[in-house]
Formats: sequence, structure tokens, C-alpha cells
Amino acid sequence: MSSRYEFMGKTSMGQFIPGETWFHARDARARLISVLVLFIGVLLTRLPLGLAFGLICVLGIYWLANLPLAPSLEGIRRSLPFILILAVLQIIFYTPGLNEPILFTIIGIEVTISVLVSAFMLVFRFVVLIFLINALILSISTAQITAALFHLLKPFERFGFPVNDLTMVIQITLRYLPLIAQIAEKIAKAQASRGGDWEQKGFNPIRQAKRVLPLIVPIIINSLKRAETMATAMESRGFNASEKRSSYYSLQFKFVDGLLIIGSTLLSTAIALYGRLF
Repeated sequence: MSSRYEFMGKTSMGQFIPGETWFHARDARARLISVLVLFIGVLLTRLPLGLAFGLICVLGIYWLANLPLAPSLEGIRRSLPFILILAVLQIIFYTPGLNEPILFTIIGIEVTISVLVSAFMLVFRFVVLIFLINALILSISTAQITAALFHLLKPFERFGFPVNDLTMVIQITLRYLPLIAQIAEKIAKAQASRGGDWEQKGFNPIRQAKRVLPLIVPIIINSLKRAETMATAMESRGFNASEKRSSYYSLQFKFVDGLLIIGSTLLSTAIALYGRLF
């Protein structure tokens, strides 16, 4: 039985699913670029049909990589209260067009068709982005992400850009997210063992916020201690990120990888310009 203070099993970061599919066989750089390009297309589209087309493209990644939908659906379920709050704020602060018919009024807030469409677009966009981000996390390991970023940013070293430092920071950040979830789980279980209320059912945002607030300070303190310990260990071993580093993954860019990038770019353009092209 899952408890409300268990966070490790609910953290999608680091839950890489290895496979031998066509998508997994592609170069990590091509996969990362294709996902980022689709991400931009989903952000730029302004029509619900564009988002629907974007969702179909994202689900195509799940099909190509043979990824389960359950983790993404669970992520959407957990994020839904936050998304709905943003939708309500969108309704409150959205300015309708002039001479636009008012459907109804709530607490002095005039709700029109464009307001509802705007709120729906916000919720729909978040859902598609959660699907896309989970597709990236499930299909590309953190080591592959950092290796791909390192090789993609490598040309900027000629201009003095600290590529090694940046990739090391990104790698440590990705590795630390599951550790933070583990720290939060241990603290929550310690509080529950001392009588803390973590098993109450039902949705109550205020009560849930009261449960989470006592975790913030211990998490920050433990994270700073872990960071200081790791920095000391790296310094004692003479680590220097500016030196040339090797990689576990040998990246080989092929013609099919280029086709993947070109195809995702065309799909992203179609998503962003949907309504003008179709």
C-alpha cells in the first residue's frame, strides 16, 4: 500500500527504461534535439488542434520507444491541482476582446468563449508537455543526456564557453533530484513515526501544504551537507572539470539520426503553424 510520504516511487527523474527499439538505437544527440524541437512547437502553437496534433506526435515517441503511458498519466494526475489553479488564474486575469459576448459572470469576472479557450489551452498544453518531458526522461538516461549536451556544446569552447563545467553542473543536478526525493521520504517517514499525519485520504490543498512545509528546512540542510561532502571529495581527489574528459557512451551520428531531426523539425513547424498550414 502506497503512503503519502513515499516520494521515491513517484519521482520520474532517473526512471530510464532501456530498450532495443528504433528510437533507443538513435544517437542521444538526435533524440535530445528531436524532443527539444517538439517542445518548442508545442509552446508556440496557439490553437487546440495544434496541441492535439502535437499530442499525437508525442504519443508517436511512446510508440517508437515502446514506453508505458502509466508514469506520464500519474504525473499528470499529481500535477492536475497545480494546473487547474493556473487555469483559474488565467480566467481571472485574461482580458477578453472588445464587443465579445459574455457567457456568464462569476464574482464580477466576465467569462467569454475566448477566456474558456485560453484556460483550456493552458491545461492542454501542460498535459502535452508533461507527456513529452516524461518521454525524454524514460527514453534517454541522465548519462546520455549529459554526454549529448557535452558534444552539442563542444564547439562553443572556442569562444571560451565553460562546456565541461556546465555539463558537470547539469549531471550533478539530474543525479541529485532522486536523492532529494529520497531525503524527503526519509524525513516524512520519521515525522510519521512520531505521529505526523501523512495517511489522511482526500484532497485538501491547505492540509497538504501544511504537511510539506515542515520538510523544506530539513531538505535544504541535508542537501547543503551532501553538496559540501561531494565538493570536498571531488577537491581531495584533484577533480578539475576543465580537463579533457572521456565518456562512457561513444556517440556515432548516422544518416537516420539526421532524418529523425529533420522529421521532428517539420512536425514541430506544423504544430506551431497549425491553422495556417491546414
